[in-house]
Amino acid sequence: MFLNVLQKEIIRDKMTFPNDKKTFLAKLDKSKKGEVDEKVVLLLKKINSLEDYYTTSSCSGRVYFWRGTGKKNETEWLLVSHRLIREDFFALEDKKGLIWLRLEPFIIHICCRDLEAAQKLLDLAHQFYKKSALLSVRNKLIVEIRGSEFMEIPFYLEGQLLFSGEQRWLVELINAKLKQIWEKIEKFKQKIR
Repeated sequence: MFLNVLQKEIIRDKMTFPNDKKTFLAKLDKSKKGEVDEKVVLLLKKINSLEDYYTTSSCSGRVYFWRGTGKKNETEWLLVSHRLIREDFFALEDKKGLIWLRLEPFIIHICCRDLEAAQKLLDLAHQFYKKSALLSVRNKLIVEIRGSEFMEIPFYLEGQLLFSGEQRWLVELINAKLKQIWEKIEKFKQKIR
């Protein structure tokens, strides 16, 4: 019974997929940044040119300061960069409360026409991104491709610097991780057909 319902849903979705793709890709960017990261533009174009896929969200990797609970709607971003940083990145003006420094990896959500297309994409993604998985099957088949380069440290507490290491070393570490993220995006893009 369940399989029959799932098969009917998949057949219906296959028929509406081209229209859903066209409608979604025509929408405005609703991200906090308000634009697509330059490091993933070509990857998005390549994926969106394929008949069985379209992208719904992405981030090329970023480093930022934040405070709050960590929940999406309870977090204030204080300073964000999707590019390499310098030591002056650490010179925040507003240092009230507990301020965290976070580096997040590449992430992309891709809507797939059917389970076969989703599996094909996951097989390719797992060569580079082991944390990739089928994220949703309820309304749409969404694959999440996610890097593993993540770092987070408490940085300021009520204006007091908590990080006791060399800031130059930290800049080099963050920038090395960002470069690694972007190199992997490029390799992944080359494999997509």
